[in-house]
Amino acid sequence: MRAAHLISEARKRAGLTQTELARRLDSHQSVIARWETGRTEPNFAAVVRAVRATGFEPSIALHPVDDHDLTLIRRELTLSPHQRLAGMVEAVNAINQMAVVARG
Repeated sequence: MRAAHLISEARKRAGLTQTELARRLDSHQSVIARWETGRTEPNFAAVVRAVRATGFEPSIALHPVDDHDLTLIRRELTLSPHQRLAGMVEAVNAINQMAVVARG
């Protein structure tokens, strides 16, 4: 999750305006706006401070990287448009067959 989304989401859940959050941080509304639009990337400490100022506590967890989707995308991009279309048609036909079997 990006800092911009985290700050914006915490602020909105707290029912605060950018100006109200800025006051709590002894800052300016324009700083909050730049953070939330991604024009400026706040450091980690600033993100934690901003989230806490909304009344929430940020929770951070580490998860293994899952690049399965990226692998599938890369594989699809090696195919021609015709091959990709043929694969989609095959998938639709398989789904239709499963629906027929499920109906009995």
